Amino acid sequence: MADLAAKFAENEITPKIIQNPPAKLLNCNWDGIQVQPGQTMSPRHLRFAPRVTLDVDPESTFSMIMIDPDNLSRKNPSVAEWLHWLVVNIPASNIQEGINGGQHQMAYGSPAPQPRTDLHRYIILLYEHQGRRIQVPKINSRAKFSVKQFVEKHKLGIILKPFSRKKSMGKEQTM
Repeated sequence: MADLAAKFAENEITPKIIQNPPAKLLNCNWDGIQVQPGQTMSPRHLRFAPRVTLDVDPESTFSMIMIDPDNLSRKNPSVAEWLHWLVVNIPASNIQEGINGGQHQMAYGSPAPQPRTDLHRYIILLYEHQGRRIQVPKINSRAKFSVKQFVEKHKLGIILKPFSRKKSMGKEQTM
């Protein structure tokens, strides 16, 4: 995991966005492509939610968050962290088989960065509830979400966090 920790530090994900590097790498498959940290992908592969899996403790419950910390751009992150997807109270069996359960607090919103905004980092994080369910009030906006505040408020423990980068429409993207 040292290489993964280095990737997160190099891409300014730790400690700015999240405090610590991942303990495990999430299996993330977007449009048939198994995504690796820092991988470049075309926007056409990101239209639909990825298939996310991980071998986890069968007694646990999880939350998954996908954000863009570079919205509107990395130089001007005025609406960051942009919340692309939030699913809470996911049973372990749904993590092992691909997330299709849990409570979708914010439906998947495919990445669509503004033209000429350079690379965007897309980060998918999986947090363990340690066997308990959490209550999350309705989220009305994707703009200015804070992973750190959400994790603190709900006392979640991180499992893993793959990330990706994506340029504006028509360009290759890094996942």
